[in-house]
Amino acid sequence: PVWRALTSPHRRRILDLLRAARLTTGQLCKQMPGLSRFGVMQHLDVLAEAQLVLIRREGRQRFNYLNAIPMQQVYDRWVS
Repeated sequence: PVWRALTSPHRRRILDLLRAARLTTGQLCKQMPGLSRFGVMQHLDVLAEAQLVLIRREGRQRFNYLNAIPMQQVYDRWVS
């Protein structure tokens, strides 16, 4: 799932944005003008399935956090 998640340039862009700070889904949509909200949410679902993004709901807002542990595990396995 991690490799699949990293194949898309849109998903890599989302991860880059989340590296700087947690963002709501709405904030991510504003940073990705070429994608609809539905498209951004589909990409977030793939990233969450790979455990690269952690999602926490607070009221009506959905906060997305980067989880770099799966990438580190892939790096440790394949590079070391």
